[in-house]
Amino acid sequence: MATRHQPAPPQVLTFRAEELHRLLEPPEPPCVSIYLPTHRRFPEKRQDPTRYRALLSRAESALAGVAAAGDVDRLLGPLRGLEQGAHWEHSLDGLALFSSRGLAAAYRLPMPLPEGAFVADTFHVKPLIPFLHANQRYFALALSQNAVSLYEGGPLGAARVELRGVPSSLQDALGLPDFDRSLTGHPGGPAGFVLYGRGPGKEETKESLVQFFRRIDHGLHEYLREERAPLILAAVGYYHPIYREVNTYPHLLPQGLEGNFERENGDRIHASAWPIVSEALVRGIKERADRYRELAGTGLASDDFGEIAEAVRAGRVRVMLAAAGDRYETEQADDLCEEALRKNAEVFVIPPDAMPTSNPVAAIYRY
Repeated sequence: MATRHQPAPPQVLTFRAEELHRLLEPPEPPCVSIYLPTHRRFPEKRQDPTRYRALLSRAESALAGVAAAGDVDRLLGPLRGLEQGAHWEHSLDGLALFSSRGLAAAYRLPMPLPEGAFVADTFHVKPLIPFLHANQRYFALALSQNAVSLYEGGPLGAARVELRGVPSSLQDALGLPDFDRSLTGHPGGPAGFVLYGRGPGKEETKESLVQFFRRIDHGLHEYLREERAPLILAAVGYYHPIYREVNTYPHLLPQGLEGNFERENGDRIHASAWPIVSEALVRGIKERADRYRELAGTGLASDDFGEIAEAVRAGRVRVMLAAAGDRYETEQADDLCEEALRKNAEVFVIPPDAMPTSNPVAAIYRY
């Protein structure tokens, strides 16, 4: 248990879109940002705590030049509390940690992060922008009558997300009797597909599924409300058109996975989903780059840094493309990306060879 002299470590959470806005709120400097690529499996994951301690030491050295000794302990104390703990057993592909006088936060992410420790007047958030907006992240909804599971994935794999406010089964959603897991059916009846189970002689129709799926969609709306990552549906074939009728998440992919995924794990979900998702993500980058090329020279797009900075401040930028890689990791680019996000622009950090211009930034304007 944490004491007065040992601040409690933050809970390691799944990173959500709204968390970025929290980190973008003007903090009280100095601000510590630590990024660590982590491993899902042994033996590789054994090295992660050791590398994390080395990053804490780098942050301590950087803080020594800008903060008093008491402030150094206050800022790093909560993060030191994570050197050991059960959270290492549940690692994904990246760990991001932040500390200032008013905030201590830690997040696990399903994508690799560039290793580093940063001390500045604001949090260093650019490594998180690809996670939220730039084509390396997705959700998969595995749906059956007996189980509802949401997975969050990236290029290296997927992991199940803890859901709240989403029914876990048809019975949970509608209070219906238990059904046998080997349900059968035929495409008949006045309401569409008829399902037979071991209820008291009761036939469950399409209306029951519509109610069930609406409850799921309503619960997911709260979880995905600020997300832009694609969602892929994994379910038996006759569920797909019914779920799409009630879906309100705008980024549900038109192509899904057909079959019974009730007993699958994250690795198997990812193996089936990633080829479809990655193609859609690459297509999204190309569409935005092509749109930039169409608008270049019309006054509605630019790759001039100063002009883009002025447009960002005025809230004119709708889409900003920024080149990834160490070559472009500058404080100016970071600030530009952060300000664009504050103004509700879409920001995409993409490979340099996918940029529609030789410059490291390009923007499409709203007007």
